[in-house]
Formats: sequence, C-alpha cells, structure tokens
Amino acid sequence: MTEPFTFGDLKEILVQRVGIPRDQIVDDPGVSFAALGLDSLALVEVQLAVQQRYGFSIPDEDAQRILTVSDAISYTNRRIQERG
Repeated sequence: MTEPFTFGDLKEILVQRVGIPRDQIVDDPGVSFAALGLDSLALVEVQLAVQQRYGFSIPDEDAQRILTVSDAISYTNRRIQERG
C-alpha cells in the first residue's frame, strides 16, 4: 500500500520542483496556492510531480478545483486510495 500524501510531501515538491524557499511556505493547510505566489506554470509542475510519484493522471477539470494545500492533499490521498 502506498503511503499517504502529506503536507511534508507537498512542501518538498514546492521547494524542490517549484523553487519556493522553505521558510516562505506557511504551515497552514488552508492556504491557497495563489497566496503562496504560485502561477499556473508552478501549479502544473506540482501536478506533474504528483502524477509521476503516484502513477495517476490528474484531469485538468480536477486540477482547476484544487485551490489550497488542503485540497491538494485530500485529492491526492483520495486518488491513492482509489488505486488500492
């Protein structure tokens, strides 16, 4: 069984793949990606990182509804569970 996707996992993606300084990522799952300063290209980079790590695709219509850190974590964990 795949480990759950955590805030720490998302934080690593934001630091390693998007280039956000670690100290600029607030420890608040309700924070929006817009508030973190992510543009559409950065969001695509996050989407690609999750898809590569967990082996599922994220349809664009789903990606458009992922607005906060919490949304991303919940969505990813739901997809992980669906895969079994």
